[in-house]
Amino acid sequence: MILIRYKEIGIKGRNRTEIEKQLQRNIKTCLKLNKISYESVIRLHGRQIIITDKECPQLKFVPGISSFSYAEQCPLDFDAIKEKALSRYTEGTFRITCQRMDDFYMSSKEMEKEVGAYIVEKTNAKVKLKDADQDIHIEIISGKAYLFADKILGMGGVPLNADSRVVLLLQNNDSVKAGIKMLKRGCMMDVFKEKDIDYSELKKYEYGFTIHELDKITDDKIVVVSDTLDSMHEYPYFVLRPLI
Repeated sequence: MILIRYKEIGIKGRNRTEIEKQLQRNIKTCLKLNKISYESVIRLHGRQIIITDKECPQLKFVPGISSFSYAEQCPLDFDAIKEKALSRYTEGTFRITCQRMDDFYMSSKEMEKEVGAYIVEKTNAKVKLKDADQDIHIEIISGKAYLFADKILGMGGVPLNADSRVVLLLQNNDSVKAGIKMLKRGCMMDVFKEKDIDYSELKKYEYGFTIHELDKITDDKIVVVSDTLDSMHEYPYFVLRPLI
């Protein structure tokens, strides 16, 4: 399974549930377009879980995902957690990192200490808190434990929102950078070519929307430009300058 994390969504207020559902829909789109078979995408407290035995590296291009991990689920039983952590250990030094999203009778630090001591007892391995050969992560979420090795960084930000659509003005080589910053803010976008700039890099973020190339910019559009403090211009329409 794949464990999905997000940050900015967690600080949203009354509309948090709808934002989480939007991310869930975009994750499903990513899986479908990349032909990744899966059973379901489940929303938990502060996380989403993809039930699948496949990997999907393209998740790092889905706005709203801060990181993800290929994880194993374990019952919320301390003996079971210790055995599962032991089974994940291979060789060299190691470190245990625990994070709890809900209550458990042990603190995160206590779990790290006890699980680490159990692996040392069974293997004579050495614990190394910095630059260990192997990291074993444990997350306690909604009555289950999830164990994994690595966190794969995503692009962060918030999920793309159908109510926020902008036009990216392709002016120079910084235009694509400006576009990516707006995608992280949840804006779907179209493009208008002032110059013949290659925007193919933006296509890998098309999960939940499709980029259209426009032949004109109408007065009702919000336009994203690549201005910096050293290159400010005047425009006949409302603009956003994300590179400033």
